[in-house]
Amino acid sequence: MDYKKVIEDFNNGTIDPRKYQVVMDNDGGYWLCIDCSVDDNTRENLANEMSKKYGDPGGYGDIVEVLNGAGVNADWC
Repeated sequence: MDYKKVIEDFNNGTIDPRKYQVVMDNDGGYWLCIDCSVDDNTRENLANEMSKKYGDPGGYGDIVEVLNGAGVNADWC
């Protein structure tokens, strides 16, 4: 994942933290669309688009704290 671009885009409003979350897992991660105004299929498609644009997140629990500190909506799974 292009962490620098993700941090930039969360901070400049390109990525809405009320609509997207970066979820980290033990050996990888994924994008989660948390926009409740769209159906499940659309949420899945939007999350896939984020993966294509920024890449899939990878890392461990410590990166979540760094991302949160940098203004990214991130969580540990």
